[in-house]
Amino acid sequence: MTPLVRAQTPTAPTNCVVTAIGNAAGGASIYIGWNDNSTNETQWRIEYSVNNSAFSLLATASSVSTSTVGNTSVTWSGGVSNTIYQFRVSAFNGVTYSATATSLPVKTDVFTLTSTPIPGQTKVQLSWPNIENKSGYQIIYKLTTDSSYSFFGLVGANITSATLTSPTLEATKTYSFIVQPYTNNTLIGDSTVATATVDGITSKTGTSGTPGSPFSHPFTQVSGSSSAVISRQLTNVPNGLTFNASTGVLSGIYPTLGNYPLSYSVTFANGGVLTQTFYIRVRPPAGSPVLGSVIPAWDATVGASRDTPLPGTFTDVEAESAVRVNTTLGNMDFILFDTATPATVANFMSYVNAGKYTDVVFHRSIAGFVIQAGGFKGTGTTSNFTSVVTNPTLVNEPGVANELATISMAKLGSDPNSATSQFFVSLGDNRANLDYQNGGFTVFGRVAGNGMVLAQSISTLPSGTYNLFLDGSSTATSFDGFPMNAATLPGSMDQTKLVKINSVASIPTLSYSITGNTNPSVTSASILNGKLHLVGLRGGQTTLTITATDLDNLSNSQTVMVTLSDTFSTWAARNSFPNNLSGNSQNPDGDAWNNLQEYAFLGNPAVANPPTQVVFQGVTGTSPAYLTLTFPVRKFTQGLTYAVEANNGLSGSWTEIWKTSNGFSPPQVLSALDQADRTVLTIKDTAPISGSSKRFLRTKIVQE
Repeated sequence: MTPLVRAQTPTAPTNCVVTAIGNAAGGASIYIGWNDNSTNETQWRIEYSVNNSAFSLLATASSVSTSTVGNTSVTWSGGVSNTIYQFRVSAFNGVTYSATATSLPVKTDVFTLTSTPIPGQTKVQLSWPNIENKSGYQIIYKLTTDSSYSFFGLVGANITSATLTSPTLEATKTYSFIVQPYTNNTLIGDSTVATATVDGITSKTGTSGTPGSPFSHPFTQVSGSSSAVISRQLTNVPNGLTFNASTGVLSGIYPTLGNYPLSYSVTFANGGVLTQTFYIRVRPPAGSPVLGSVIPAWDATVGASRDTPLPGTFTDVEAESAVRVNTTLGNMDFILFDTATPATVANFMSYVNAGKYTDVVFHRSIAGFVIQAGGFKGTGTTSNFTSVVTNPTLVNEPGVANELATISMAKLGSDPNSATSQFFVSLGDNRANLDYQNGGFTVFGRVAGNGMVLAQSISTLPSGTYNLFLDGSSTATSFDGFPMNAATLPGSMDQTKLVKINSVASIPTLSYSITGNTNPSVTSASILNGKLHLVGLRGGQTTLTITATDLDNLSNSQTVMVTLSDTFSTWAARNSFPNNLSGNSQNPDGDAWNNLQEYAFLGNPAVANPPTQVVFQGVTGTSPAYLTLTFPVRKFTQGLTYAVEANNGLSGSWTEIWKTSNGFSPPQVLSALDQADRTVLTIKDTAPISGSSKRFLRTKIVQE
């Protein structure tokens, strides 16, 4: 039989210390710590005394009345403010208790945290009383509207203040702060919650409009210490605008096209000064293309051609440049704001021209808010993606409103100048949020035409959270709102369902078309390589209508008058002559006219035409009577002269009484009936018909 052995009393703990700390409710938490000197304890017994009364077992539940082996501290949250407490700790081995280790008395003063905005700066000063027997302090903070706190940093023992500044804090925002003492890497309580509003200007950082349109902008600000404004100043105010230093309102009309940086400052009674650079970005108005240079009329001979460059004949005032974004679901055209946001457009185009957006995915979609792309490419394998190689970050160019269908640069929170390659399309009116947040988001273009149909369709695709491995990393990065082109959201990343950008390329801002040709038999008209290409087909006149259409499907037109002149040679080249008898004096159809006369009187050289069908002889109906000759004069011809001659007996010389160079106004011209391809003239003889005298008239045709 094995003899019984009396249990050995545990070695007493030593160095029992306590720390009293406050909490947000105004009560008190108490940290109790000790040194463990025993190897055979199974529990700890903790007793306490209130205001120097007798000790009793800690009354607030078994979990703190004893402590498991190996623990050397516990925090009790049941203390009352402004009360003296004393504690003692003993070790227990299941049979016997050790001697106690007794702390010094501690009074539970409330641990109060104060926060003070620093005037005119994005800073808040935190202050708290020194708490004994701790290793240091942890500082946490959050926007008062957020649900959880974020870690700011640690400070050492005996530190009783800290300054929080940007980028942790953002101007004009209201934050909550807590300071938490810790000992041996264990938090032992919380301070009261302190709140502060960071000094800052609350009005947006810029605005945009068209020349001459009404302008009004109120500059507003907050001072966390509620100090009164004593002065305001605005410099570099452009013509057409006036600043009221009392109200802080800038008003008038937008100036001429361009960018105008203004410098605003406001001084508070507490000495704080806030400053802001405010941007006025004046852009050309949207609308239909406007007429530019006039396309000149064209007078030429049949067979000639002309090419007229169309750029400059119309102007899309708003669209300084444009790109087409070709995606796996269709196209979107972007109009870019080169003048308003030159650095951002240049940065975007550097990615375009380098082909960096090829195969880039849309990785974020929030219905009614934005779709976002420009940062990542799928590798084709599971959740492995690569990042777009980025250029240096951009200086922010705020001012153009983040409205529906605008294109803006994405950036890091609390860093206005952090944009690189990623951009987003606004699916709704985001002015109230994005024009103010983080220095304002830079809008550098807009979706043109019906491109928002595609943007909205992407936003309606199912989206979810996926953990992706970027650039070969073994650590996953979580992406929320990742859209997938599928009927239902895949449970894991399926790269065959990505919505991708196939290409981004520059495109013209205008397209041209021929929307009218009143006489297409006269001229062939087409658009070739941005030029109006004309070819003369036959003598005559036509009016062309040239239409320019912009990327919003708005259009404007101008007309071009074309006059083509025939010669006998060009007429002969497009006609058929029996037996190839095409000479001007030949008569292949055997009627009264040779080919030159057929040409002059608009006949057909392949069909016999009696002369009376075209040329008529007659007399005036008055006394004395005159012979008349009615015949057609071909319009739109060169090198052809008509003459009318008279003779008294068909012998001797003939007298010229009219010719083409006399025009249609001499008294010999009784009438000139204008028709589409001819002018029908009636020429009166210069001598009357009298007695038995004979009088003859004839036409004479000369091909020069």
